[in-house]
Amino acid sequence: MTVTQKLKTYLGENLGVAAVWFGMTIPMVLSAVGLSVDLGQSYLVRERLSRALDAAALAAASSPSEDEDDIEEKVQDFIEANYPPEKVGFTTDIEVVNGPETLFVTAWAKLDPSFMQVFGKEYIDVKVSSEVTKKVKAIEVVLVMDVTGSMSTNNNIGALRIAAENFLDTMFSRVTDPDFIKIGLVPFSSSVNVGRYGLGRTPGGQVYDDAFVTNPSNLAYSTTDTSKWGGCILEDDYPDDIEDHEGPWEMYRYCRTRTGSRIRDCDRRSSSDRYTANHQNYLCPKTAVVPMTNNKTELVTSVRSLRAEGNTYINNGLTWGLRMISPEFPFQEGVSWGDEDWKKAIILMTDGESTMHGHYSIYGPTKDHDINANDLDDRILDVCEDLRDKGVLVYTVTFDDGVSAATKDIFEECATEPSMWYDAPTQAKLKEVYQTIAKELANIHISK
Repeated sequence: MTVTQKLKTYLGENLGVAAVWFGMTIPMVLSAVGLSVDLGQSYLVRERLSRALDAAALAAASSPSEDEDDIEEKVQDFIEANYPPEKVGFTTDIEVVNGPETLFVTAWAKLDPSFMQVFGKEYIDVKVSSEVTKKVKAIEVVLVMDVTGSMSTNNNIGALRIAAENFLDTMFSRVTDPDFIKIGLVPFSSSVNVGRYGLGRTPGGQVYDDAFVTNPSNLAYSTTDTSKWGGCILEDDYPDDIEDHEGPWEMYRYCRTRTGSRIRDCDRRSSSDRYTANHQNYLCPKTAVVPMTNNKTELVTSVRSLRAEGNTYINNGLTWGLRMISPEFPFQEGVSWGDEDWKKAIILMTDGESTMHGHYSIYGPTKDHDINANDLDDRILDVCEDLRDKGVLVYTVTFDDGVSAATKDIFEECATEPSMWYDAPTQAKLKEVYQTIAKELANIHISK
């Protein structure tokens, strides 16, 4: 018998057996295929749900509300937005545990299996968890605050003191290591008071750095003795007045020359040849700037000393906010631009609109400068653009109901995002806004 004949004989005798064995393996093969499909779908559900849960946890952790129901509702809203019902699988339950330092969120989902129902498996359960650490890490903030005369109305300056102090409480309470936070203060009105720092000294008289204010009359610094320099400075013309540079700056001396002589026709009281007796520090803010520091006591003490006087030069307050948060001289507490380990933020607040004083301000005698309020507004936006280009988060706040629509538009445009402009028509709202911003500034990150 040939080999071909033997093969035909073998196949004829065993084909039935092979067919039986093949038939027996079909259910096993189909089950394996079906199981792999269902497991692949469950893996897809887990991945999609995990991404949605991370987004929900981050959003909830940055929420200013501490109410458990509000936080859970925010998580639910984000889950529904990022994992809608038409996705494969559907969520069944969400659990939120909101601690003082962390937010832990767990979500459960079910998947209708395609093949495993044959084996009595009605659903495939999927569980995903996300933990968010709620704390500030490595952040620099400068509060640029309007302390103009209008802030005395209804004791609005008192509301600002409370709002700013509450902001400090919130920021420092979220930090376990004080090396991770620095906060500076820039009160502004007709000028900015750079304090004894301008003469190269700290408030206590120790050496700070090189002087950046010229002092031709060799005046000492004092906020109480009007025969001495009150700490305010004069700006050079545009564009120096909006730039981060090393100076030097001249002393603000109301309607006086650099050497102290009265400037004729600067502040005439009447049509007769009589001039004001206002002292040389008139309308200079009494509270000096505080360079960025993690000394909470020093910051709180300064905030509590804020007083309201002077006109509204928002552009200059913001420019000194830029100079303070900068790593460059004259204030060098800031980390390098672009340092990925730190966030930089400025909060700009006003209760009014840009206003030129009739006689004298940070630009010297008003009659010597062709500057109007529109110019000041344009310079606000110039500085805002520079800050955004440098990666600084810019928050803006318009306070009280007297702020014009035009100023609100400017502040909305100035903010890094439109949502980072806040309108606070009441004192209660101002305090709430500062708390909201403090919590939003927390460096939220996924820890697990």
